[in-house]
Amino acid sequence: MPRSRLLILGVLITMLASIPLQGNCRDLLFSPIFSYETKGHDYSIQGLGPVIDYSTAHQAVRPLYYRDAEDETSYILYPFGKSTPDHSYFIPFMRMQKEKDHPHLEVFPYFSGMYAGKDYWGIFPLYGHVLHRFGFDEASFFLWPLYSRTEVSGAATHSFLWPIFSYRRDALFRVFPLYGQEKSVDSQSTFVLWPIFFHERSSSGSMVAALPLFRYEQGPTHWNVSFLWPFFTYNRDDASGHTSADFPWPFVRTATGAYEETRIFPLYWTKNEGRSYRRQTVLWPLWTTTTSTGGQAGAEETTTSVLILNRATDKTAPDGKTSRRLTVWPLVHVTRDGEDRTWRFPALIPLYTDEGFCRTWGDFLTLARGSSDERTSRVDILWKSFFWESCPDMTRWSLLFLASHRTTPAYTEWGFLGNLLSIRVVRDQGTPGMAP
Repeated sequence: MPRSRLLILGVLITMLASIPLQGNCRDLLFSPIFSYETKGHDYSIQGLGPVIDYSTAHQAVRPLYYRDAEDETSYILYPFGKSTPDHSYFIPFMRMQKEKDHPHLEVFPYFSGMYAGKDYWGIFPLYGHVLHRFGFDEASFFLWPLYSRTEVSGAATHSFLWPIFSYRRDALFRVFPLYGQEKSVDSQSTFVLWPIFFHERSSSGSMVAALPLFRYEQGPTHWNVSFLWPFFTYNRDDASGHTSADFPWPFVRTATGAYEETRIFPLYWTKNEGRSYRRQTVLWPLWTTTTSTGGQAGAEETTTSVLILNRATDKTAPDGKTSRRLTVWPLVHVTRDGEDRTWRFPALIPLYTDEGFCRTWGDFLTLARGSSDERTSRVDILWKSFFWESCPDMTRWSLLFLASHRTTPAYTEWGFLGNLLSIRVVRDQGTPGMAP
């Protein structure tokens, strides 16, 4: 066997022999190819940069698979697949709902489930029967779209060649798109040659339309009229003292009363709903700022974006705690939540509020990162090719497999060749030692 192969084999055997089945051991640092680290009873194994990531907290083979052991959430080929204790899906083939009172499984074309102790199932489009799904109390089909039946509050609707023919006794008759009429206790609507001619009447008002030429709606306290809908529209509501006009939509709009709005798009746009929501845009997409409270007393969130992708968000929680997210595309993404701070470089795809993206694809696109809190600071470059960490009881750094250094109150240690060779100076003895 050639000497180079013997050398590689010897290194691998030494690395494997150094990993214990239990207990603590010396860290092995060959990042970004391979690393094995321990801290108390916790451990982590990483390999091939961000691809292999295995620890007591999570397991990952990116971008194929990621599982968080604490919240029992798994991602499979994100964004296509996800599994939680409540539901699972893999688009477009499988979906499973694990609720105790309404479990449901879809493995296309088969589906099944249970509601209130009653089973249902189907094979789309041959036959199916479902309970309390898609907004219906009950629904069934046979050779869909040939025939289907839906039921809401005891009223059954029959459809043939859906959506062409639909019928509900004394309430609905539809031959789409030629003609349709639907009635309820307090309303009636009719269309002819959908989507051109409409007429609706209810206890709250009426509407007539011949789209896109004309649309008129009237109620006890409001009315609006549109010409060349939706481009030219005027709306008035006397109950709230509100009026608005679009001329033409979406470029020019004014509104007063319930809220104030002025829009001359893309030059200028402002909307004010009091403290609950405020928005201002200048030379869109150059600059936009929005402020909202989310309906919570004491809470406020302000987001300012420049050219859409450059964004800063400042948030104040009801308890007074503050946080910030800043993205300077394509360079860096920074967060601050109280005393906790993080940064990532670069920020090519700024989806860092999406947890699934961060756990899978995010690590592939992050070449350097750092974090800090009241006790700990870390810097990681090129998947631990260079790594630095400082905490109250330890400071350490490592550079590839070449060298590593660790300082604790008890000792100082230097490591070489991935930590296979190390030198430790014990502080209370002051005598250096060498470990092969």
